[in-house]
Amino acid sequence: MYPTPNTNLLTLTLLLTTSLASPLIEKRAPPISLGLARTFGALAASTLTSVGNTVVTGDCGTYPGTSITGFPPGPGVCTGKTTSGGLASLNAEASCLLAYNNAKGLVPTRALTSANLGGLVLPPGIYTFPTEAAALSAGSTLTLSGAGNPNGQWVFQIGTTFAAGANSKIVMSNGGQACNVYFVLGTAASIGANASLQGNILAGMTIAASAGASGSGTWCSKNAAVTLINNKLVALSTCTSV
Repeated sequence: MYPTPNTNLLTLTLLLTTSLASPLIEKRAPPISLGLARTFGALAASTLTSVGNTVVTGDCGTYPGTSITGFPPGPGVCTGKTTSGGLASLNAEASCLLAYNNAKGLVPTRALTSANLGGLVLPPGIYTFPTEAAALSAGSTLTLSGAGNPNGQWVFQIGTTFAAGANSKIVMSNGGQACNVYFVLGTAASIGANASLQGNILAGMTIAASAGASGSGTWCSKNAAVTLINNKLVALSTCTSV
């Protein structure tokens, strides 16, 4: 039996549909998850230090380091478990490392033309910068708009440092959730006085916050210390993240 014109047309339609649909599936980034680290507000590889009346709503921990200072019996408060060098911190650091590597390995969807995030309104995506370092300038606001999708994720791939200036802000809008925001940086994060940030900070080295800064999400250093001064951190353990 010879193929009819209708058969040839159906075959061509199927081939075109397959070839056009496949790239759309490949461009969809797999979701990032913090796993067992999601209950931690502050997690360090070496030391976790608090000065003053820091309040961490969630767990606090170190691994493989064992030094935690400034929390009970100090003035700082950690509402969840405080574990130094224990199994819970080991598992959390392992989860943090996995999330870090997964986020770093994602294919970028947008290359930003400025290293300064201040004043931008950004939809979900995987972002890179024109320089190795990135910043949120003092007094500025970064708005992350979810476009009505609560599962949209933002991943900021930063080669070296991230600096949030004093009184800077990250705000969520249009259904976006802070639990789905990841700042993934090669070295250190510095958070200026009274800055108010939304999202998880996964740093290769230190995370240091100045007085009055606050954050929603997990602040995790995979190789160094986390230092806090009169800060307020809230772990997003019950967030409806994907």
